[in-house]
Amino acid sequence: MLKPLLTRVLNHLINQNSWARAQLQPYGGKTVRFDIPPLSATLTILENGGLAMAGESAMPDASISMPAPVALRLLAGDEGASTLTTLEGDTELAAALARILRGMSWEFEEDLSKVIGDIPAHQLAETGRKVSAEIRSQSLNLAQMLSEYWQEEQPMLAKKRHVDSFNREVDCLREDAERLQKRIEKLHEKIRQNSGE
Repeated sequence: MLKPLLTRVLNHLINQNSWARAQLQPYGGKTVRFDIPPLSATLTILENGGLAMAGESAMPDASISMPAPVALRLLAGDEGASTLTTLEGDTELAAALARILRGMSWEFEEDLSKVIGDIPAHQLAETGRKVSAEIRSQSLNLAQMLSEYWQEEQPMLAKKRHVDSFNREVDCLREDAERLQKRIEKLHEKIRQNSGE
């Protein structure tokens, strides 16, 4: 029951992102294993760029594994989530799938409008976008505030200028130590020469 659901969801996303269908067409006939717990299925790419359930004995040419929250982050447009996706198998197919997954977006407002109507769906989607933007803004503000606190009030983080200054001092000390080592070597050489006379 879950396998057909995954197939329907992926085909729905491909239909919403028509460019994805065109990019999948060259891989018609190839088989891909999707593992997004609790859903997992082996699907065949059709000649038209769609997806269909593969036979039980089908060996996947490539596989994609990711936790469900990562899949939702990808659909929400979070490009950083793609680094949490595991791709294996045919490298060309895996790279194409990674590109397609990164570029896909879910038109949730359109889907929501079919359930609750156009105006409520638009208002709900707009509220969701505002909440998401506010959370992102507040997270950045908090991170900046904590960074400033840890640099100024309770120094746990070093400022860039302090790190640069420290690095310059270390470089200078290393150069001084190298010069001193050379002087010591010259003195040893001179002592050896004098004692040999």
